[in-house]
Amino acid sequence: MLRQPEQATTTMQFWASGGALTAITIIVLLLACEVIARLIPPLRRLGLPLAILAGAIGLLLGDQALGLLSLDIELLESVVYHGLAIVFISVSLKAPSEGGRTAGSRSMAFAIVAMMATQAVVGLGVILALDSTLHPGFGLLLPMGFEEGPGQALSMGAAWDDGGLPNGAQVGLIIAVIGFGWCVLAGVPLVIWGRRKGWAARDQSAAGGREAETITVPQPEPGSLDTLTTQAAVVGLCYLLTWALCTGLARALASMPDLAAMVWGFHFIFGAAVAMAMRPLLARLPGGTPVDDRTMGRVGGFTVDVITCAALSAVQIAVLRSHWLPIVLVTTLGGLWTLVFAMWMARRAWTEAPFEHAVLWFGMSTGTLPTGLALLKVVDPDMRSPAAVSAVFGSAGSVIGVGPLLMGLVPMTVAAYGGDWPGRGWLMLGALVGYSIVVIGLWRAFGGLRFRGPLLSMWPDLEEPG
Repeated sequence: MLRQPEQATTTMQFWASGGALTAITIIVLLLACEVIARLIPPLRRLGLPLAILAGAIGLLLGDQALGLLSLDIELLESVVYHGLAIVFISVSLKAPSEGGRTAGSRSMAFAIVAMMATQAVVGLGVILALDSTLHPGFGLLLPMGFEEGPGQALSMGAAWDDGGLPNGAQVGLIIAVIGFGWCVLAGVPLVIWGRRKGWAARDQSAAGGREAETITVPQPEPGSLDTLTTQAAVVGLCYLLTWALCTGLARALASMPDLAAMVWGFHFIFGAAVAMAMRPLLARLPGGTPVDDRTMGRVGGFTVDVITCAALSAVQIAVLRSHWLPIVLVTTLGGLWTLVFAMWMARRAWTEAPFEHAVLWFGMSTGTLPTGLALLKVVDPDMRSPAAVSAVFGSAGSVIGVGPLLMGLVPMTVAAYGGDWPGRGWLMLGALVGYSIVVIGLWRAFGGLRFRGPLLSMWPDLEEPG
């Protein structure tokens, strides 16, 4: 009995680091927002993604504002960084659908690449015009934070930190959070305005006439691992192989530290490549692949919710105060461009449900695919339009076009910083403009884009098919 106080002191050490409390707090914030949405039905109908609301509450209650919650910022940044790779791995492990190769999906694939390229042009152009001594990462994090999301923005910002971008990870997170703000504060009024204008599709019966899908939940055999455990183990194996691959590449590039840092910034891409390589190998196992697409999708969905909440909660207001001018200019002009470009191009790229595609594309281009789908549900609650399918499979198809940006033009621009700067910066801006023109040209040739109607009209009246 005399040892009981000592034992209690010892067990309390497991809580001393604050990591457990931080993780529990993030989960409880997500649950609290789910309860709030059930108690206030209009909040759910508004289409605000609950993970964003949870993160905003975490930021408000955290040390950066009211100080009611003590959150481990480094742990949250680590969750966002590693969670990004888990999302890419879980998505890449799922079997590709044969039904995703539609005209709408092809157009969305080109749209995603075009948006990312033009956002890079806007971001870099603003930085060069504002102050040629600023690190180009302030501008290039615009497409990372808006188009790609908080995970990629944090990952790339951290990789550029050693190259001269101060507080790169935090700058990336802040830009991504401002992107979420654009998604909600501009996206919801856009939906309301479009519905009043009559732009939403009135007849979606073709997509809504499908028979209800019967879902069979796999039951593990007695003594075997739970299905969720198996999915987590497969993801863990792929991530371990990703770590080994990145370690090898970083050691091979030890003489070029900037490139070595970029390897760890692109860990999510290597993770996706490893997962795609593992998929056919897993299919050859006795009894078939252990991957269950439905459960694996839940793994990815859970991770997206967690990293979204963690990203917003991890924002440090002091970093925004230190770099407010470039961040505010880049995100303001970038947000305006994203809105105008999405509306103008969507009307000319999709003949079926163009407004639904525009809303979803804008939501994706200022946040993530889940935030885009949340906006779509405001105008299309039953998801009967083809926009959701276009986005899911278009995102997969966009990898081919995004690759040259992420692995080529963007790293080359960052590497050009210093020396003959801003001269080389303007050259790289020209290269980004050229790539944007090429992508839009290919979109017109192969993706269904047609420059119809008055060019100065954002949403011209066009005769719809059938």
